[in-house]
Amino acid sequence: MNEWYKESKARLADPDFSLWEDFFVSLINEYNTHSNESFVQDIAIRALERKSEMPNGFILDHILGELGLYPYIDREINTTKDKLRDLIFATPQDESKKFHIRQAEVFHRIIGGENVILSAPTSFGKSLIIEALIASGRFNNIVIVVPTIALIDELKKKLVKYKGDYKIVTLVSQKSGIRNIFIFTQERVLEYDGFENIDFFIIDEFYKLAPSTSNDERCDRLNLAFKQLYSKCNRFYMLGPKVNGLFSGIEEQLRCTFLKFDSYKTVATNEFYYKLKVAGIDALIDVERDRVLTSILEKIGRTEQTVIYCKSPKRASSLMSRLLRNNILVSNNSNNEFAAWLAENFHKDWSLIDGVKHGIAYHHAQLPRAVGSLIVDLFNEAKINILICTSTLIEGVNTNAKNIIIYDDCITRRTKLDMFTFNNISGRSGRMFEHFVGNVYIFGEKPKVELPLIDIPVITQSENASESLLLNLGDEVNDQNKNRIKKYHDQKILPLSLLIKHQGIDPNKLLNFAEALMGKCGAWNKIMCWDGIYPNSSQLRHLSIILFEHFNISAMGGGVVRSSKQLHKRLIDVINKVDDKTLILNDFGYWNGVDKNYSVDDAIQAVFSFKKNIVNYNLPKIIYAISDIQEIIFTRFNYVCGDYKLFAATLENFYLPAAISSLEEFGVPSQISRKIVNNLKINDSDDIDYVIDTLLYNKNDSYSYLTEFENKLVRKSLSYM
Repeated sequence: MNEWYKESKARLADPDFSLWEDFFVSLINEYNTHSNESFVQDIAIRALERKSEMPNGFILDHILGELGLYPYIDREINTTKDKLRDLIFATPQDESKKFHIRQAEVFHRIIGGENVILSAPTSFGKSLIIEALIASGRFNNIVIVVPTIALIDELKKKLVKYKGDYKIVTLVSQKSGIRNIFIFTQERVLEYDGFENIDFFIIDEFYKLAPSTSNDERCDRLNLAFKQLYSKCNRFYMLGPKVNGLFSGIEEQLRCTFLKFDSYKTVATNEFYYKLKVAGIDALIDVERDRVLTSILEKIGRTEQTVIYCKSPKRASSLMSRLLRNNILVSNNSNNEFAAWLAENFHKDWSLIDGVKHGIAYHHAQLPRAVGSLIVDLFNEAKINILICTSTLIEGVNTNAKNIIIYDDCITRRTKLDMFTFNNISGRSGRMFEHFVGNVYIFGEKPKVELPLIDIPVITQSENASESLLLNLGDEVNDQNKNRIKKYHDQKILPLSLLIKHQGIDPNKLLNFAEALMGKCGAWNKIMCWDGIYPNSSQLRHLSIILFEHFNISAMGGGVVRSSKQLHKRLIDVINKVDDKTLILNDFGYWNGVDKNYSVDDAIQAVFSFKKNIVNYNLPKIIYAISDIQEIIFTRFNYVCGDYKLFAATLENFYLPAAISSLEEFGVPSQISRKIVNNLKINDSDDIDYVIDTLLYNKNDSYSYLTEFENKLVRKSLSYM
């Protein structure tokens, strides 16, 4: 490492250091060598933490200006040169906000007509450019594709200020307006049929276009979403964390510019390594991890926001429970209302309740949407100081965390963190104007794997393209890949159009089920010939067996469904609209009787995973496919067929009005929205736009049937509608 950098960093870390003239002479001399600009930038940012101590801080402003870090310059002592920069680098959304020089370059390239794929550190401020593009008013219909529901929440809150100029659409069930900002996951892009006259599209975390496994279904869907949007509009901006580059030919084929600003950071980062001495299973290593973690948290205290990365939801909740038992956290009254509401609606012994009382919580994708969103808000308001989370939150969502602790050195199970993922997680430490310097604590060793080249298989048709993705390319499949999917074209069991229609489900599973149905057509016809939303118990049991045996349901939702019998019972609970609290009590009562180590947290996790991963996400898609297959096979052999489409759609909404699930996405928990829909007597509770209009019309009302906490939640949610 550069000796000047090490010495300067040590000076700034010394609270007694005061020789600022010497420091600035050294800084200017190093800058004038033009050989280590990234080191100079890092030191200049670190110096901002101590600017109030400097008798000649204008020199630091000058250096910041030369580095292009205009947002950090003190505007009260602007020179004429600085005032000119202010005009040039002002953002269209707010003249008081300034681009740094690289943000300005990206923005003006896009406005000038270029398509840009940007690779830059997490602290670069890539999302500011998104807001600037919207504020510029150049585009009427913009689609923003994000990888997670948490990112939809964040962007919606950030862009709600533009709802006077654009309709912000985040649900497939919403109708478009005259000018629109669509904020969708890739799945919603593919499901939505209301796109017209798209001017511009954005893909956040574009690296997810490259498959991470041999059967990466979400990657396939993101590729297909990109293909669909690019066919409608060839203007785009794609952004993501540091990567090495793109596969050869992508820039030329897409007529775009790949910009790589890997060393241009707006916050500085301290990295601390804790090499673990213990090896073996997690339970053994966690003893050492917990000891180190406790010492770090005791040192940090409650004055700084800290995010802890874990590889799975179960790991996150069990770590929080252990920290609570260590008695290093002091309770306060900040979140008592929230804690009481959780106890009333889920289970009084849920560890999260004790956690929020002590300023600690966890966040993962299986939490009810509104609960997860509220936890993030409380963290950013410093009412929760420690947030334990999985990659769902930490890879993309901005928080005000000064400290990131990488507790697990894996992404999932035993798959080690690579350098790419490490950079993405560690880059969440620090935040412009809140923490000039962030801290990253790494348990284990820093990955040494090279940053990847990013492939876009739907464009390159490389060996990374899955068979399912190639099927969806139709006549565009190149000669080299035609042999890979020849078996699907040659088979006579199902029409190729059906395999393509149900992209995201392994075509081999569809064919295997169809083949099994052909062999048992007569035996199965009577029990499969049903329609509507209420199959009888025998029909539902048979469907459960099909789902379990042919579509690998046991591998979904963390294995919470262990048999077709259990799936059948859980689906009956959904049909009967059993509430979460009862589901949790029933699950805990049964499994704790079998295994005394089975906890309330385990029961809550099982219920959440079943509802989110299986019922709300996977099952409807599979049931739609089963419905189409039985229709084709039974008709082919002159049998009467069934129709499960209405059942699948009703199941997806848990047999409740569609608006109740939709309001969860605006921060209103289903327990509250059920009360509102029932009491307001809304005429069409399946039309989310109508429901939102009704709520906004009554926004000044206080709902007497809701608690004060619930009323506050509703009022807050209305501000994002």
